[in-house]
Amino acid sequence: MPVNVDSVYQTVQALANKEQRGYLTPQEFNLFANQAQQDMFEQYFYDLGAFTRAGEKTREIGDSVTHLQHKLRNTSGVTIAFTACTHSGAGTWLLPNKALTGKIFYTESGLRRELKALPGDVETITKLSKSRWHAKGGESWYFEDGISSNGDRIQAHKTGVFGSTLTTPITTGITCETVLGKPGLVYWGYIVVNEKPVYDPTQSSNFGLHVSEQTDLVITILKLAGISIEDSQLYQAAAGEEQQNMQQENK
Repeated sequence: MPVNVDSVYQTVQALANKEQRGYLTPQEFNLFANQAQQDMFEQYFYDLGAFTRAGEKTREIGDSVTHLQHKLRNTSGVTIAFTACTHSGAGTWLLPNKALTGKIFYTESGLRRELKALPGDVETITKLSKSRWHAKGGESWYFEDGISSNGDRIQAHKTGVFGSTLTTPITTGITCETVLGKPGLVYWGYIVVNEKPVYDPTQSSNFGLHVSEQTDLVITILKLAGISIEDSQLYQAAAGEEQQNMQQENK
C-alpha cells in the first residue's frame, strides 16, 4: 500500500503553518516530495550495505536487513530480479554493479537457497562446521573479500559433513537479488476554488514508498521546506522529530 500524497500534503502544510512558519505552494511541495522520496529510496541501499556487512542477525523480528528488504519489495515501480554473479576463481565472486537487496543465493541440483553472511574467513567457517552446537555440515556461507574496481567481491564456501575440516569453494550457481526500477514521480494535483488550491485525486500521483514511510516523508519534506523558506526553526523542529523517530525505531 503506497503513501497517500494528500495525507502527506495536509500534514506538511499544517506543521509548516504552525505559528505562521510558512506555506508551501503545490509546486514547492511536489518538488520537495519527489526529492524526499528519491533520497529515502537511495538510502535503502546504503543502509542495506551497512547492515549486511555487520553480519547475520540472530533474530528475525526487528532485523533491519529483513525490514529494508520488505520495504523494497513493496515499493511501487520496483521489481526484484535474480542476476548472475561472476566467478573469478577459488570461490571468489564479483557481485553485479547494480542496486542489490543484500540477498545472495546458491543454486545446487536445481535447489536455490540463500547464502549466509559471515564476517571472518575460511578458518571461521571451518570452526563452525566442527562445532557440535552448529548445523551438521552442508551449510553454504559467504564473507566479504573486499571491494574491486567494478563492485563488491565475496568469497563463497560450503562446509562438508559434521566435524570435517573441509570447506569447498563454491564455483557455480551464485546469483544476487537486484532491484530494477524506482518509484515514479509524486504529484499533488489540484483545482483552484475561490483562489485556493483544492486536492484533485484524478490529477494526482501517490508516493511509491511503503506506507510505513509516511512519517519520514513528512519530516524530510519539512526539512527541505525549512531550507527553502529560510526558517531555521522549522528545519530544527523537523530534525528533532527525525531524531526522535530514529530513537524509537532503534529501541
